[in-house]
Amino acid sequence: MFCAKKGQIESGQLPPCEDSLMQHTLRANYQAAIWRRSLENLPDVPAPSAGHGWELDDGGSLKIRWMAGLPALDVVLNLISCTCRRTCRPSDCSCILNGLKCTVVCKLQGCSNMVQDDAIVAQDANDSDGDSDD
Repeated sequence: MFCAKKGQIESGQLPPCEDSLMQHTLRANYQAAIWRRSLENLPDVPAPSAGHGWELDDGGSLKIRWMAGLPALDVVLNLISCTCRRTCRPSDCSCILNGLKCTVVCKLQGCSNMVQDDAIVAQDANDSDGDSDD
């Protein structure tokens, strides 16, 4: 919070979450295990994508698995708002940069990135289906 400018904080200024730290630890541990076995003739090395902080993309290349879960609770994600004035552009809008839809707390209302009312109604209907106390 000390890095915040005028009360605003960028998502890149936040410390990593526990899940992100765990994925980094898995990758570091895997790398240390590779180095430990480096002088063996035929080392038994597990696949890096088998729970070691990496995953395979569609082309079969390794990519870093940054997180296994959500970056934050839904309640926290709903608090993110942008301060766009005329349009929400991917280069400026904090909602788009974080992969979220604009909400009613955003400064610009009615932008193209806004959550549609039908999506909210459909989500509420889905949430209420599993809430019965039968």
